[in-house]
Order: sequence, then structure tokens, then C-alpha cells
Amino acid sequence: MNEKVRWGTLGCARVFERRMTAGFLAASECAELIAIASRSEEKAKAAAEKYHIPRAYGSYEALLEDPDIEAVYIPLPNDLHAEWTLRAIAAGKHILCDKPLALTLEDARRMADAAKAAGVRLMEGFMWRHHPQHRRVKEIVQSGEIGAVTHFRGVFGYPAAFDPKNIRFNPEHGGGSLWDVAVYPVNAARYFMESEPHAVYASAKWDEATGVDYHISALLEFNGSRTAYIDSGFDTVFTSRYEIVGDTGVVAAERAFQVGEAGVTLTIRVGDNVRTEFFPHMDQYGLEIRDFCHAVRNPELSLAPGEDGVAQTRVMTTLARSAKEKHRISLE
Repeated sequence: MNEKVRWGTLGCARVFERRMTAGFLAASECAELIAIASRSEEKAKAAAEKYHIPRAYGSYEALLEDPDIEAVYIPLPNDLHAEWTLRAIAAGKHILCDKPLALTLEDARRMADAAKAAGVRLMEGFMWRHHPQHRRVKEIVQSGEIGAVTHFRGVFGYPAAFDPKNIRFNPEHGGGSLWDVAVYPVNAARYFMESEPHAVYASAKWDEATGVDYHISALLEFNGSRTAYIDSGFDTVFTSRYEIVGDTGVVAAERAFQVGEAGVTLTIRVGDNVRTEFFPHMDQYGLEIRDFCHAVRNPELSLAPGEDGVAQTRVMTTLARSAKEKHRISLE
């Protein structure tokens, strides 16, 4: 790239500090993080000093008014994604919005339509899609090595101690395991099935004190009698994996959504033959930022558009409804 994409970030969320600061460094050949904003100017200045960010703003509006900023990363609480994405679009910025894109289908559609009308990139932040292990899985599946795909199984969960100050336990902010972790295997099921489910069923374990779901299990039905099983929660040992089952074999990603620091391994089993393929550690947040930057500079490049976020939101909101109403729901 001849010119780096100049970025700003709205908020000092934990995911920004733990993941994205390193991601911007990993993608520094094409991305330059020049500004950070917080509703507390003191907090913004502290983060700017800590991470060597040149500009700090005491309001999100002030950052969006900065004409030097081309792209904005939004790691705000889930219920603020729609509002600030729409404001960023109105300011002419490209947007990488942390998952979930929105908590309602109406908001997701408004966001995608606004981005398209403004001619800016809008992408829901699923960093896992940018790791090469998943492109390799698609190659294996599309080669026919495991036969015709019949089923997807995805699990993502971890033990989360209750914290009343954590937005994950606040339903008003879109808390709960469905929106925090189940979004990933749902996204992966859609990605590998290369279609949308026509019906879903979800069952949840609810926390009586907070009203959020601590655990969610779901079944997604796809065309051709294919299915996907999703299991996620705050009450389980850390697990981050999926497997794609064909009628002659299986391919599994053992560290699918959070890759860790030691590299990742795919396992392919066809009949009695088992082999593994190893990928050294890569910063998937940096890969995500890099892909986004190249798409900003090269509009002809393919990048998951806002419309993909709309389709994801449609499935997620239907799963939320199914878990509450306790029955299967058709999406057709």
C-alpha cells in the first residue's frame, strides 16, 4: 500500500486494549492508529499515552469530526453499536464494528443501507475469519475430501465469574452468552454452509438475578437437510473449536475463534486415516485490520459487507426469540 489508512477508535474497551492495540502494531505497514476517544478526556489521554496514540478526544463526536481519520473501530457496548456506526457513516468514515453489528434487525438494516448509500466500508468484526486456517478448511471442504457436508458443530465458551459492573451481565447492554460467544460459531456455520438457515431452535440457561443467558445451545437447519449445532456459555471450561462433518470424513479446528499464542492445528479424518496441519501463531486482529485497510484502498477487493452483518443479525435475533419462547422458529 502506498498510503496507510488513518484510524481512530471510539472507546477504551477491554477488547481494544487486550487485542486491537497489538493488532494495529501487527498491521502497521498499512494502518496507523492516530486517535482515541472516550467520554472521559482524562481516560482518553491516559490510553493515548500508554499506547502512543497521537490524539486523544474527550468525546466520540470530536473524533468523528477529525478530517484526518478515514476509518473508525467501534468496540463500544453492544447497545451502542448502531448509534455510533450510523454517526460514523454520516461523518464519512469507514467502520470496523465489533460484533455484534446490532441487537435488532431493523438497526442492522439501517446501518448497511446507510453505509452503501455513503460509499463507505462497513464490516462486523469477526477476526476469526481472517486467519488462514479457515481458508484452508474451506479448501478441504470444497475439494470433496470429506465428502458432502452434512453437519457443523461449533463450541465457544469460558468460565466467567459474575461481575455486576461487567456489561456481559447487563441485559440492557446486550449482555449474555448468546451475543458474547455464540455469535462466533453461528457466524462460522453460516460461513461454511455458504447459505442461511431456514429454521432455528435455541435453549438457554438463564441467570435469575440478571436476566442474561449463562449458556445457550442451538440447532440451525440448512437446506439439503444439513444442520449446525452451537454450544456456548459462561459456565464451561474454555473451549474454542468447530468441526465440519461430511459423509466420508471430518475436519476440525481446535483453536478456532481465539487462537492463543502457540499456533493452531487442523485435524482431518477420512475413514481410518488421520492427519494434522499446523499453522504458526498469527495475530488474527492484525490480519483483520490489514484486510480491511486493503479493501479501503482497493474497492474492488472482496470484504464481508454490511449486508452479511444483517444476515447474521437476523439469525441471532431469531435465536434470542427462540430461547425465550422455547420453540423452533422458521426464518423463511
